[in-house]
Amino acid sequence: MIYNVILSKQDNQYLARTKEWPEVWVTGATREQAISGVQTKLMEYLTQDLEVVPIEVPIPTHTANPWLEKFGWFKDDPTFADLQAEIAAYRRTLPQANASEVDA
Repeated sequence: MIYNVILSKQDNQYLARTKEWPEVWVTGATREQAISGVQTKLMEYLTQDLEVVPIEVPIPTHTANPWLEKFGWFKDDPTFADLQAEIAAYRRTLPQANASEVDA
């Protein structure tokens, strides 16, 4: 697997840390030492210090968003197109100053 390493130079030393695991970092006298060190430390961290456990998170059937509960109600309504036409006609009667807000 490829990990991104953030490398910076501070006070004549190189600091290397992994982007995905910010707690894994190493300093080295040279760029190569820092990169090699962070690679070693990341391998140790992922194989010895860390355990990845898959868990299942049940999603509640009731949502807190009332719009989602109403989603799809008008899919078989034969008058829905008429309602959309009425809304469009009403919007055309609004003053020009408000038209840009309504269209957005």
